[in-house]
Amino acid sequence: MRRALIGFGAFLLAGAPAVRSQPPQTTPPDVPGFAEAIDVRVVNVEVVVTDAKGEPVRGLGPADFRLLVDGREVPLDHFSEVVDGRASSSPESGTGAEPVARNYLVFLDDSFAVASPRNEALERLAADLSRLGPEDRMAVLAFDGERIDVLSPWSADRTALAEALRAARQRPAQGNRLISTKDSMANDVELAILAATTMELTREEMQAMVEVLNTRVPPEARTQLGRTAWAMAAALRGFEAPPGRKLMLLLTGGWSLDVAPRLFGPLVAAANRLGYSLYPVDVAQGDARILRDLDQLAAATGGRVANSARLDILRTVAADSGSYYWLGFSPSWKPDDRSHAIRVEVRRPDLEVRARSGFSDLSPRIAVAQKAEGVLLFGGAGEERRVRVELGEARPVGRKGREVKVPVTLGVPVEALALAPADAGGYLAEVPLAIAVVDAKGGRSELPGSRLRVAVAQVPPAGGLARFQTVLVLRHVAQRLVFTVRDAASGKILWGEAQLSF
Repeated sequence: MRRALIGFGAFLLAGAPAVRSQPPQTTPPDVPGFAEAIDVRVVNVEVVVTDAKGEPVRGLGPADFRLLVDGREVPLDHFSEVVDGRASSSPESGTGAEPVARNYLVFLDDSFAVASPRNEALERLAADLSRLGPEDRMAVLAFDGERIDVLSPWSADRTALAEALRAARQRPAQGNRLISTKDSMANDVELAILAATTMELTREEMQAMVEVLNTRVPPEARTQLGRTAWAMAAALRGFEAPPGRKLMLLLTGGWSLDVAPRLFGPLVAAANRLGYSLYPVDVAQGDARILRDLDQLAAATGGRVANSARLDILRTVAADSGSYYWLGFSPSWKPDDRSHAIRVEVRRPDLEVRARSGFSDLSPRIAVAQKAEGVLLFGGAGEERRVRVELGEARPVGRKGREVKVPVTLGVPVEALALAPADAGGYLAEVPLAIAVVDAKGGRSELPGSRLRVAVAQVPPAGGLARFQTVLVLRHVAQRLVFTVRDAASGKILWGEAQLSF
């Protein structure tokens, strides 16, 4: 089981590091310079169309849809109808009747879950694993209020997934404690009403007072809900998904708090940015009004609330995500990390449409930063760990010695550089760099994004390392540092790490 520390104390004090390069030590051959790969982007929008009875509508074609980005209609570069998990024409290959993989990311929030309804939902989820298609994958994460545990990585092994869900049922559930705090505040309402009868309040004044008291949220619960929302969004950003449709099943009792819809905005933004559809599931004591509000939030990502009387969660999500229309367009602009509004319209007025409400351009800089966060939380793929990190001697800064300056040398594979001829001769390359750190208590932070820059007289030989040096200013505590850069040729994110100890 892997654990990801979740903390909120910032402890990096330096801004973007100044970087300088050192020339390679070998004599470079006369070979062509490296060119950065052309990034052809396609934004996919999954669209569910239903009739007045809520039943899926099939048989529509590209001419039946209008796709608007920031209020302007854009042409469709790809179109497929997916029926029962199979695409009539694949947006990637153009062939027909191909299975479309679905990736179910199960996120269990133990900080607000109540044991009995949580375990019942998990048991039913395990019993329905047979509904996974041959191309489908599932991963199981659990959050205890401070850390994310990886109970299962992405897997199609139903036996292993059932064991992960069984292990999830053994975890402590903390929802009763937080909900009891809310119930004690409900008692305050009753006492206030009794006291108000001696104050000769009008009926309207009494109703206003009760409404204010009923919408209060215990400070502890509100703080924890903020942590939960942050952890959910961090899981989306850091836990890489295989190709295919991405679905997040959110099992929590935090929906029962009135303030929940206002705190889950970053989660919805992260889901839209990365193409996830959200399916919230209440595993505590949520009321119908709160679930309706959350259904609107989920619908903004193309998902819906997955609660049902029989707790057939996986059946509900599989049915909802198995038949839809797959619209794709290619942005004409370079990635700039801006948010863009999406609206899908059907030319038939008697039909309802559900699709995500926006997307964000993911620039190389943000992709590199997200990889740093992902490695910090969940580890990284061994084959991508190709950045060599060397830390120099840490020296105290200031009178009290609370900070230290740490020299850092990074070795980046030459093949990852996009070397281009320089006006003054030789070659230049710039590489986006992201740095994320975590201390022993889970305190986490990131340095502002920066770029490594190298100038060489000739193209260095393949297989070597370009060396970059910088100095970081850090808190004087033990911590783990993760460095990520983007391979300009393949687009993959390479990473390395180091441990700062005292």
